[in-house]
Amino acid sequence: MQKHDFFSRLIQTQSLGPNMAPTKAQEEPDRIYICNACCEEHKDRESAYQCCPPDILYRCNVCRKKYSYEDDAMDCHPKQSVGQPMRCPICLQDAESYEEAADCCLHTHPTMTAAGRQRVAQAVENGTPWPDAVAANLHH
Repeated sequence: MQKHDFFSRLIQTQSLGPNMAPTKAQEEPDRIYICNACCEEHKDRESAYQCCPPDILYRCNVCRKKYSYEDDAMDCHPKQSVGQPMRCPICLQDAESYEEAADCCLHTHPTMTAAGRQRVAQAVENGTPWPDAVAANLHH
């Protein structure tokens, strides 16, 4: 049995669970609180105010671009669902981009090169499920 079969089986199994289910775009974009003094991002108001008084930004749920106004973030990708989550298909750790998600654990894949991981990331970003994208790039 080839070693890469382990990755294929694990990714296929992970994709069946709720952690890798396609996510739906929320009605409202994510709200981020940024400290004026240290520029650190916080998910909730309380932790931001404990650090520094925050400036509020809005992030598009699809492309993750930040906006100063909620309407701009909502107009970026209106009611578009996100295909696959930005999450490593092996360890299920969240990532900031599909490239980071593909590089997280797939860098140990015995037959996949950096170019192959980049192709996987591009395919997943375009809506291809993780198992299909990895299967298409096993030897790249």
